Amino acid sequence: MIMTAERQRPTAVTLPKTATVTVGLDVGGTKTEALLVDEDRQPLAQTQCPTDTTSPEGVMDSIVTAVNTALEEVGIAPAQIGAIGIGVPGLVRPQDGAVQLAANLNLQEYALGEAVTAVFPAPVILENDVRLAAIGAYQHLRVQQPIQHMAYLSIGTGIAAGVVLDGRLWRGAYGMAGEIGHIVVEPDGAICACGQRGCLETIASGPAIAGMAARLMRPNPVINLTADNVYQAAQAGDSVAQTIVQHVSYYLSHAIQWLIMSYDVEKVVLGGGVAQSGSAFLDPILSELSRMRAESRLAETMLGADKIMLLPYGFNAGVWGAITLAQKGD
Repeated sequence: MIMTAERQRPTAVTLPKTATVTVGLDVGGTKTEALLVDEDRQPLAQTQCPTDTTSPEGVMDSIVTAVNTALEEVGIAPAQIGAIGIGVPGLVRPQDGAVQLAANLNLQEYALGEAVTAVFPAPVILENDVRLAAIGAYQHLRVQQPIQHMAYLSIGTGIAAGVVLDGRLWRGAYGMAGEIGHIVVEPDGAICACGQRGCLETIASGPAIAGMAARLMRPNPVINLTADNVYQAAQAGDSVAQTIVQHVSYYLSHAIQWLIMSYDVEKVVLGGGVAQSGSAFLDPILSELSRMRAESRLAETMLGADKIMLLPYGFNAGVWGAITLAQKGD
């Protein structure tokens, strides 16, 4: 399948032919984004193309298209790539660059790192996409504040967190640190894709919010109902949408509490597709956290509103996390 990449031109930079570059890739179920930077992390080119998820070969074609388009944008040869960082939505083994399972990409036990290195002769670092976004968010925040401990909570098609402690990504014993979306919060709740009942993801993910709204709001059948529709309707005064948002915010505020109490982080950064609803998404969560502070001295101490922030709109933390990990080599 031949794909066309969309070019997003950063400020033009002249690069010596002997210089090396780093590539960061965010491979999603819908699109693949590539960022090319020089040795000083200055952006050279940024491109994206649709992800072909019909087969492992299709995913590889998407990656190759995105990278080659970025290289051609600034006249860089593949041999000048010093390292490549890749984020994918699923279970990965960073130690050997293999994807154990990425259902949205139709990949299982696939040696993605090896396949990419066969096309672009450079070391490849592979990581879960949310973990990489945590690194990208941390580096972005570090420019503004001298923090060492941060959690990134992604609320989108799924829910997961990435944790940075002492300035380093915390993977846990099996690379599962931060899989907060599969904490059971309603034991008699809906069946989750993981097989359990009542996981946080069944209540507060984008599809869960849209599904709840479809049952309760009686939406116009012509409109493709999304979580953002629900948040905007709630902000506009729709009482049913407000009830849904309050329900979701209750659980998300507790997820934030779990992260803060478990890891004692200085900041929790919220991102993902649902979080892009902005203040309509954030304000109800802050209100719930305020209620928690009013009821508990411990919550008052630990859950300050200044600890919670949204990822800046349009900032792709995933590709920047991939760049950081690739340049560090770990």
